[in-house]
Amino acid sequence: MRKLTDIRDQPRAPKSLRLGLALVATLTLFLALAASAQAATYSFTKVADSTRDNFNPFRFTCASINNRGDIAFKAGRTSADGLNSFDGIYRVNANGTLTTIVEDPERKRFGFIGNFPSMNDLGDVSFAVNLAKNDGQAILLGNVGKLTTIATTKKEFNFFGFDTSVNNSREVAFKAELDPQFDFAEGLFSGSGSKITTHYLSSSDASLDGQPARFGGNDSRPSINNLGQIAFDETVQPNFNAGIFIGRQGSFRTISAPETDRQVREPTLNDAGTAAFETSFFDENGQFVTAIVTGNGGALTTVVDTNGPFGFFGFRPPSLNNNGDVAFVGIPDDFQSTGIFVGPDPVADRVIATGETLDGATVTNLSFCEEGLNDAGQLAFIAELADPDSFDPRTAVFRATPAQ
Repeated sequence: MRKLTDIRDQPRAPKSLRLGLALVATLTLFLALAASAQAATYSFTKVADSTRDNFNPFRFTCASINNRGDIAFKAGRTSADGLNSFDGIYRVNANGTLTTIVEDPERKRFGFIGNFPSMNDLGDVSFAVNLAKNDGQAILLGNVGKLTTIATTKKEFNFFGFDTSVNNSREVAFKAELDPQFDFAEGLFSGSGSKITTHYLSSSDASLDGQPARFGGNDSRPSINNLGQIAFDETVQPNFNAGIFIGRQGSFRTISAPETDRQVREPTLNDAGTAAFETSFFDENGQFVTAIVTGNGGALTTVVDTNGPFGFFGFRPPSLNNNGDVAFVGIPDDFQSTGIFVGPDPVADRVIATGETLDGATVTNLSFCEEGLNDAGQLAFIAELADPDSFDPRTAVFRATPAQ
């Protein structure tokens, strides 16, 4: 029979040795905790650079990434006269080649190109434009050497909300106001180039959770998934409180119910029907809180809020992939930096932040938008950079890939 030995029966080590062992154990624990608090590990690939690729460093806006790893973005270039500039939509393919989706150096076709291109997994990019010579507006879908007109104000529309969303079926969702002959009704629409589908109008009732309801109408960005479901923020008449809803062609359900004391911003939607969005409200202690949440019709799940170590979030919606992962721009409570994060811990979940070094330069500003995260966990973002040996401004587009 084996004898169980009590540790108290063992001879004790000298006090100096015991103190040394305790110190080693404490140091080991400290190092383990420090390692767990390190920022998430990513490798960064520069895909476009204002200096290298002849872009205007002040004309970059948003970047979108698809599941192939292609990145679409809006940027500007300087005209041949050296004085003026023109904008374009570009796509850097996963293999590093640069494709021009649209640009108009002589401004013969477009007066303004929308800031927030949406891209599907096929590399199709949707965006809105003001046409040249005050000829109205259009929603376009572009790929290599081809532009498809989805809708224009030359027909039934008066103007468009300029933020669009496209899915893998090449269906583009957008909001718009109809011409005066249709009483300026606002609504949600989609199309792929052949016909326009009307999903709701502010002038008529829709079905919301099985009951008649009428939306107020606005120009915010909708989000369409690969099943054709469309998520959007809207006010509901007669009180005009705002909520988040999902559906299509007149039949919708509630993601976040309209409340008098809650504000919501436009959502992003994944293929599971889950939406991510930013919301603001007063909590039970009377504290004003801003939170990034997800929901699919039940209770909302808080990803991060300003009750924790963050003081503010970015001006664009959070990005949501089909795995349920969320990425967002955040400013920690000390307001000393701005970063891109993939969770509520400002250190462990940090991807990149201002003040850090990237491509041999210091990051001074970051732009990250609602289609900046793909299903592989890769992120696309735009960084303004301060080179140590140059006073010339530089801006670059990056792909961040998580360590395996």
